[in-house]
Amino acid sequence: MFELIYTSCAIDTIDEIGMAAILSTSRTFNLNNNITGCLLYHNNEFIQILEGDEIVVKQLYASILKDKRHNNILLLAEGLKQRRDFKNWNMAYHDLTNNNIRAISKEIFSSNFTAISEFAEKPTHAIKLFWYMANQLLKE
Repeated sequence: MFELIYTSCAIDTIDEIGMAAILSTSRTFNLNNNITGCLLYHNNEFIQILEGDEIVVKQLYASILKDKRHNNILLLAEGLKQRRDFKNWNMAYHDLTNNNIRAISKEIFSSNFTAISEFAEKPTHAIKLFWYMANQLLKE
């Protein structure tokens, strides 16, 4: 099993339609290629961890590098591991864009996400880094 974590910045604010397109394409690709992981987007920043076959994950990352919707792409960690940590998540996402519920929703989501991260097993450096970066992103 291979894992890769990266972060990037969106060129423009991504609206609901744009995010729906990203999620639809990603979920289909991930399902068809046995890739799992988690994608977070907040304040125009992405952080993603991908798990799967090394060749497939590296090919996916190469296409992510060419995606013009974001820049400042930074590979944070990659490597082999024993098992999947996100085996039930081919793509996680939570919408915090509705202005009427944004503050309450963000607080609840951040609290729940932080609680999950505290209980999640962290057997690799990349997983530890992902949870740390995710928590920092949500604290902004």
